[in-house]
Amino acid sequence: MSETILEVKDLRTSFFTHLGEVQAVRGLSFTMHKGDILGIVGESGSGKSVSALSIMKLIDSPGKIKDGHILFNGKDLAEYNNRDMSDVRGNDIAMIFQDPMTSLNPVISIKNQMIEVIRRHQQVDRKQALEIAIKMLKLVGIPEPEKRIHAYPHQFSGGMRQRAMIATALSCNPKLLIADEPTTALDVTIQAQIIDIMKDISEKLGTSIILITHDLGVIAELCSKIIVMYGGMAMEKGSIDDIFYAPSHPYTKGLLKSLPRVDEKTHGRLNPIKGSPPDLMKPPTGCPFAPRCPHVMQICKEEAPALYDLGNAHQSACWLMDKRAPAVEGYSKGGSSNA
Repeated sequence: MSETILEVKDLRTSFFTHLGEVQAVRGLSFTMHKGDILGIVGESGSGKSVSALSIMKLIDSPGKIKDGHILFNGKDLAEYNNRDMSDVRGNDIAMIFQDPMTSLNPVISIKNQMIEVIRRHQQVDRKQALEIAIKMLKLVGIPEPEKRIHAYPHQFSGGMRQRAMIATALSCNPKLLIADEPTTALDVTIQAQIIDIMKDISEKLGTSIILITHDLGVIAELCSKIIVMYGGMAMEKGSIDDIFYAPSHPYTKGLLKSLPRVDEKTHGRLNPIKGSPPDLMKPPTGCPFAPRCPHVMQICKEEAPALYDLGNAHQSACWLMDKRAPAVEGYSKGGSSNA
């Protein structure tokens, strides 16, 4: 088995507002190995971005990591202070945000921004840092990087700015890259190019990647493993084949049914999931999807299900997987549960 890079155990992150506690992430656990590309998908408010920010220890007040462990190369980042984390961010773990215009300083050239990051984490002089920066811009497909590196962010298109952000993130050769909605603001052609770049990075550099998105199409193109989140919790975990061709949770099935399919012979109306996501200030005691689930049972409203092992690292947090549950067409019984 390949080297374990990241192990998140029972992560719980909340925001303590004047109205009460918003439980944004409620007991998330997963493991990543070197070279893994993990997709975390879910509706807005499902907790996927907060999970990524928690790993980076970028949760500001009134937010707080309440509990859990974030083991990176065997060391628990949850116990690190800001000074310790400043050495980890950018050097060992890098992050790409949705809108590069809010991440890149508009009045500083791409060259100076990249050089600052490189020299902050590596013992190199300015000339060497510039050489690394140009090499990274070339890696992400920016033409004439020796010239373009002197440009300012506003002189780049949206896709070029995103490439520059990826190049900056990779400039210190991090072991883990976290990309939070990196293709949302881009047109489909540029999205495809960014996806190809990230694939290439993983293959050439062995970089592990966490992709945060609501776009199942992007997930299908890039990821090898998927976590489906809802209500701050993991509803289902599995491979691409597990999630897209053998989904076992009603929420995952609902997401897939709400999308248009080009491989279907007949095209009818889409089937959106009825209802609204739960209020995480007052989360339900049972399964968070229970109020919207077409197969809800009484126990679903009273007790949150454990993740049931379905084989080959496929897991589902659904009471329908329990051997005692009534048989429902399209659902198979699970194995043991990870209570």
